[in-house]
Amino acid sequence: MSITVRPGVLEDLPYLLEIEPKATPGLQYLNDVQEEFFNNEIGELVVAEEDGNIIGFGRFSTQFDGSGWLECLRVDPVHQKKGCGAQIWKRYIELCAKYNVPYVRMYTGLTNYASKVLGERNGLHVAYQTQEVTLLKENIPEFEPVEGFEPADCHHCAAAAIEPYAEGFHNYFCTNRTFYTMGEDLYKGLVADNWVWKNGDNMVAIGARFQKDKALHIGLMGGDLDVCMRFALQKFRESGVAKLAFMIPSEREDLHEIAAKYGFTIPTNHIIMLERAF
Repeated sequence: MSITVRPGVLEDLPYLLEIEPKATPGLQYLNDVQEEFFNNEIGELVVAEEDGNIIGFGRFSTQFDGSGWLECLRVDPVHQKKGCGAQIWKRYIELCAKYNVPYVRMYTGLTNYASKVLGERNGLHVAYQTQEVTLLKENIPEFEPVEGFEPADCHHCAAAAIEPYAEGFHNYFCTNRTFYTMGEDLYKGLVADNWVWKNGDNMVAIGARFQKDKALHIGLMGGDLDVCMRFALQKFRESGVAKLAFMIPSEREDLHEIAAKYGFTIPTNHIIMLERAF
């Protein structure tokens, strides 16, 4: 018996949706992002088969700057540790060459050794360690509203707002657990989606890559953190979505403190981003 891989098609979706809850019971989102994930013009949904039966899948996407992003690797538990993940990874690396990516990245939990080892076997290394803090709509605290924030209306304006604070986030931007490198291509994308808000030296980037009806994500903030967080809470309240998330560098005690002040749940687990340069 041999494992083969191919680009996924929408007709595969019912089979993939059977695999996902078995592979990752606590993290299921394929159905919500199917329009993007089955768009093989900006990447590929890699489907793995054995004897004609689908046993796993994973998504390769291209980012604003042409880098590759790997996500949603799911293997039916019956077929785990039998080579399926390795075959999907082999296709991932082929896609990196096809799209001539400058970097490829992925995230996983700090203690998810199997995922980390697969990445390292394919040349990736840990580049960034973070914690994702979250606040539910019903737990929004009372706070004093802030005024004066305006959207950045060009990528030069976004760059001027973001770059003084980029180093504090290791020069990465994160939304929906998707990590991007800072730079002009990213700023253009953020401005197009109305992410970046500024008020003097204060700035907040807030929005979502996908599942926009379920959560908002703070990409980064800088300046007076209390003012910035209150503005983020205003945007959260206005949105009506259920959750606000913020991926914080593990060592940033100031951000952990402001998140705790406003009632965010701070987990004990850490999330790592792995990266390979080509």
